Amino acid sequence: MPSYPVYEDEHTFAFIDIFGATDGHVCVIHKRHEPKMTGLSDEEVQDLFVAVKKVALAIEKAYRTEILTIGINHGEPAGVKHIHVHIMPRYEGDGGGIIQSLPAKILSDKDFPAVAEKIKSHIGK
Repeated sequence: MPSYPVYEDEHTFAFIDIFGATDGHVCVIHKRHEPKMTGLSDEEVQDLFVAVKKVALAIEKAYRTEILTIGINHGEPAGVKHIHVHIMPRYEGDGGGIIQSLPAKILSDKDFPAVAEKIKSHIGK
C-alpha cells in the first residue's frame, strides 16, 4: 500500500490517511506495534503525543486553520489494529461535528457522581 509520509523520528511516523475525512487528514503512529494506547509505556505515549503536537502545528499552518479534530480509535474491533492518532484540519461551517456529537447516552446530574466514582476507583490499578 502506498505511503505518503509527513513526519518521522526515531519512535514515531506520520502519514497521509489515504481514506481521510478531509484534505490534510494525517495519522500518527508509534513505531512499536501496539493495538491500544494502554499497551504503550508512559515514555512511548509521550513520544507519540510530542509527534502529534508537531504534526498538528504543521497542519494548522499548512491549511491556515486553528480548528482540528484529533482522535484515537482505541481497541476498535474493525480497521487498523495499531494505535494511531488521527489529525484532521477543520473549518467553520464545514459540516463536521465535534467528538461529542457522536451518539451517546445522556446522563442526568444524579448519574455523574456514580460514573466519576466508578472510574476513580480504578485509577492506578
